Amino acid sequence: MATLFCWFAITLLVACAILEFTQWRVIGTRLLILFPAVLCLSLLLDLSHGVTKLGQAAYNSDLRTLPILLIFLAIAILAALRSAWRWLFWIVWLIGAALCSIAIYLTFFWKVFS
Repeated sequence: MATLFCWFAITLLVACAILEFTQWRVIGTRLLILFPAVLCLSLLLDLSHGVTKLGQAAYNSDLRTLPILLIFLAIAILAALRSAWRWLFWIVWLIGAALCSIAIYLTFFWKVFS
């Protein structure tokens, strides 16, 4: 599942960056909402399993992460609504790229280097 998410995130971020330089800039900005939305939905799905299945530490970690991802989603929605503000698109894109690089490291390289 993590491998599928990494490929989805890479494809989405590259497609949005390419669309930003074409006449379909608005579509690329709106597609960028998918990345934080998928992150929020997966975290909410994880939280729905409860403490007994996840464990107390993982549940508390998810609770601490949820407000940060919701803020990221709000900024992405604002960037989609204000497509003329190109700087806001790039801020959301850079945050998404940073989160994507963390996910790639944890998925593919965590066991190799530890």
